[in-house]
Amino acid sequence: QFLSKRSIFYGSCKGTKETTLQLVQDSESIYKTGLYVKDSINGIGTLTFIDPKTKLYGALGHEIIESTTGQKIEIKDGKIYHSTVTGINPSDRGNPGEKNAKYNISEVYGNIKENTKSGIFGIYTDELPNGKQYKVSNKKDITLGDASILTVISGNNVEEFKINILKVMQNEKSKKNILFEVTDERLLESAGGIVQGMSGSPIIQNNMIIGAVTHVVVDDCRKGYGIFIENMLEEAEN
Repeated sequence: QFLSKRSIFYGSCKGTKETTLQLVQDSESIYKTGLYVKDSINGIGTLTFIDPKTKLYGALGHEIIESTTGQKIEIKDGKIYHSTVTGINPSDRGNPGEKNAKYNISEVYGNIKENTKSGIFGIYTDELPNGKQYKVSNKKDITLGDASILTVISGNNVEEFKINILKVMQNEKSKKNILFEVTDERLLESAGGIVQGMSGSPIIQNNMIIGAVTHVVVDDCRKGYGIFIENMLEEAEN
């Protein structure tokens, strides 16, 4: 059984290391190292589950990518923080929206130990929330039709929104196992469908957790993809 949770702010950095570099002269006054250096990265996402026995958590349902290089970040250290959703820039066809949020670095939820293709994982160090516990569904038991997602669109209030599962890719090991469309009128009105920052939002069917939101379909933002919760749990336990 796992606890669903709210939006989170995540941050990470690589640490430091001393070395010797050979500089290349680009012009009369400019020298370059040939390296792209970034000491930290942060963003907004959603915490998917916490194991109440081990306090192991999983979030996002996909890896953290550095936006400039498009490469997966190798995390040496990171933290997840409490965040409050302050507004949403709605999605429109061809233009995915995003959650806006503020965060407090003094309110640390946990650490980040792994950045994998199935999400980020670590230990939840804060007190466990009093959220509802869900049993884990076997991916073979997922059916087409009615389901829901749990996410935050305002403040810290976790809400349930209706979706319709269109396709289940049972043999797919990627992050796009479940294709769904948002049918909840309130979510469509407030967000236009799926927006950035909803990654990790739990997908619920028959009162069981079956997966987590990972992607928006850019050409039709009412649709999105989800990863099997089993895939996230397998990665978390490795």
